[in-house]
Amino acid sequence: MAPGATLLIDGSSLAYRAYHAIPVITAPDGVTETNAVHGFISFLSRLIPDRRPSRLHVALDADWRPAFRVDALPAYKAHRVAAEGDPPDPVEPQIALIIEVLEAYGISTGRSEGYEAEDVIASIAKRSDGPVEVVTGDRDLFALVRHPHVRVLYTLRGVSELAPVDQAWVNAKYGIPGDRYMDYAILRGDPSDGLPGVAGIGEKTASDLLRRYGSLDAILAARDLSPTVRAKLNRGADYLVRARRVVALAEDCPVEGGTGEIPDAPVHAERLRALQDRLGIAGPLDRLRAGVRLASAPS
Repeated sequence: MAPGATLLIDGSSLAYRAYHAIPVITAPDGVTETNAVHGFISFLSRLIPDRRPSRLHVALDADWRPAFRVDALPAYKAHRVAAEGDPPDPVEPQIALIIEVLEAYGISTGRSEGYEAEDVIASIAKRSDGPVEVVTGDRDLFALVRHPHVRVLYTLRGVSELAPVDQAWVNAKYGIPGDRYMDYAILRGDPSDGLPGVAGIGEKTASDLLRRYGSLDAILAARDLSPTVRAKLNRGADYLVRARRVVALAEDCPVEGGTGEIPDAPVHAERLRALQDRLGIAGPLDRLRAGVRLASAPS
């Protein structure tokens, strides 16, 4: 494989993107849905030759709602917890199938008990000596671009269009110091994760404050804040303490998984062929094999 960045893929994020981007496809049994599987593999088949990574890891959620985050802020993702009688998540079974395919091909997956995929990505990125590219549809990972060697490839439309996110991009998009996305997310909140933010401080105020003072700590220490803003921050003081523990990515979690080496050919060929026949994914797998060969070819 030609030398390049370590490529870290947010497996859950990309699987959900693929599921919603592609109409329902069923396996030869006529029952098992496979549109997320088709989309995920097809995306890999384009991404690998395009980025030519030196190593590749697909990060997985061992726990999508870790106890340490819920303990800090019980509202964290609480609205996503299924209630009695709710239909099952249609994507989870397909994520299990994607993992089967990746393992049969020999593409590394990474997980850490008690942590989310974003923590796995943050931990691998921290330990990487060279450049790192992170593919995700989760804005939480924008916080990683505070490390100069990390760039996020953010999915804009399905999984077909990627925005290259670095500190300059964050500054241009949000009007904040490029290494302070985490502070911005804490202040404004994120309803999709159950983070309320500081009441009365929305995106514009959060951006203005960070642009003026540079960081959340500097904002809290400032002596020239308006009485109105100071009162809002004081009322949100407990939330700010808790939110830091929730939003901060765990960069030192123990990651289980492969080395990231991309095999020239499937490692478990017979197992992969059985999955191909059972799931009806010959086309996506042919494209993946071709993409790996193309990436391996001399530039």
